[in-house]
Parts: sequence; structure tokens; C-alpha cells
Amino acid sequence: MLEQVPQQGEWLALLILGGPVVLVLVFMSVVALAVTLYKLLQMRAFSARSLNRLDEAVSLWSQGDENAVALVDASKSPLAAMISSGMKWLADDGCDIAAVEAELTRMAQRTLGQLNSLLGILEQVAYLAPLLGLLGTVLGIIDVFHGLAEQGANADSGQLAGGIWEALLTTAVGLCVAIPFALVHAGLQGRIDEVRARTQDMLTRLFTAGLYRSPGDHR
Repeated sequence: MLEQVPQQGEWLALLILGGPVVLVLVFMSVVALAVTLYKLLQMRAFSARSLNRLDEAVSLWSQGDENAVALVDASKSPLAAMISSGMKWLADDGCDIAAVEAELTRMAQRTLGQLNSLLGILEQVAYLAPLLGLLGTVLGIIDVFHGLAEQGANADSGQLAGGIWEALLTTAVGLCVAIPFALVHAGLQGRIDEVRARTQDMLTRLFTAGLYRSPGDHR
């Protein structure tokens, strides 16, 4: 089976056969891979473990535990500063609730906006790669039939089959690029939606903490 694996020279030959469309697809895949690695590193700061710790701290704060702020300050999550600020502002009986809500919403949107950055690149690669592959195939088949038309009755069926095989190569490359990055985009988008939902839940609980406290509790 090892003898059937294309060698380095054979891979280069396939790229040459595919023409400029395949080179564009390869470039797109490299860019998309770099974006994927960056987003995966970025998402590490929003792990389920860090979100659970913030969620636990919000629960403690809702029950009147003053140590909750210290627990949030000790967190390395990008959401920690926002949650900590909200706890400190809302602990002031004279705070402007509307202003605090507006500021926390702005901070949350900015943080979540950073998570959404560059996802458009993955989406466009997943969308455009099959189209580029199909374009390369169509152009290749046009070129093949143009050559056969010039040969007339001397046209070779073997040459036709070989030309079509080369043309279909671009479609295969396009699909190979599109499918994995479509899955990556869907996975990252789902994770970001989860972070957004949990962030919204924690902010809401900050403002409704009084509902869970007994009349004798103080902020």
C-alpha cells in the first residue's frame, strides 16, 4: 500500500496539472489553517472549566458571599474583568442600574466580537473552494474539447479521458479544502454561541441576584 501513496514529486505534478486554480485553493487552505489554529488558541481562554468557575462565582455572589469577587479576580478568563466590574458596581447601593447594564453589555459585545473575528474567512473558504474547483473543471473541459475539435477525425479517446481526469482534479481539490473547514467553522460557531449564551446568563443573574437573597443579606 505504501507504493500507492503519491511521492513529493507526484504531488507537485498534481498541482501543476491542476493549474492556477489548484494553486489558489492551496493558498486558501493555508490561510484557513492558520486562522483555525489561531481561533483554537483563542478559544482556550473560554474553556468550559473557566466558564464554570465564573458561573460558580456568580452563584456565590448571588447568595451574598463576599469572596465571590476575589474568585473572579483570580480567574484568567477574558470575561473575568467584566464580571468583577459588574459585581463591584452593583454592590454600591447608589449605582445607576441602567448605566451599569449598558456598560456591561458593551464589554460583553466587545469580548464576544473578538471571538467572532476571522470566522468569516473560514466561512468564505468553505463556500468558495467548491466553486473555484468547479470553475477549474469547466475551464479544463473546455480546453480539452477545444483541442479535440482542432484534431477533428484524428481525435484520440484516450486523450479525451486524460484531459477530463485532469480537469476533474480541481473539483476534487476544492471539495477537499471546503469540507474540513466547513466543519471547523460550524464547530467554532457553535462554541461561540455557547459562550455567548452563558455570558448572557451570568450577566442576567448579576442583576437579579436580589431575588435569591434573604432580606437580611447585604451586598
